Amino acid sequence: MIVKMKKEKIWKFIKFCFVGGTSALLGLIFFNIFFWFGLDFVVCVLLSMSLSIIYNFSVNRNLTFKARKIPIKKQVWKYGIVYFISQGINLLVSILMRNLLGEGVLQANMAVITGIAVSIPFSFFGSLLWVFKNKSKHLNT
Repeated sequence: MIVKMKKEKIWKFIKFCFVGGTSALLGLIFFNIFFWFGLDFVVCVLLSMSLSIIYNFSVNRNLTFKARKIPIKKQVWKYGIVYFISQGINLLVSILMRNLLGEGVLQANMAVITGIAVSIPFSFFGSLLWVFKNKSKHLNT
């Protein structure tokens, strides 16, 4: 039973990372489009994050955590809190890395990727343990 639960969580983490990876790829594409148009670095990060958050919520809710039975109103505000903190970490790390790495498109992308990587554990565990937690599943075990 415990091994099955661990495998379930590992599989959820793999799906979460896949969704996050596709989201990060989409976010990087949008970041580069906004950056190419000459928008400020922070504005580019915030815009691309916003698009990624919408994608992440819908795909993680329906695919990763299969939490469609829980009313969306109960999930959205929790998700907002988790991702506000997570993306705050992402933004701060991205800005810090940008300052350390210097100017340039390659450095900007490296800064954004580092911010994404650092924020993943917080967003996964926040989603798993709070946002998309299925209480009825845990009551039966």
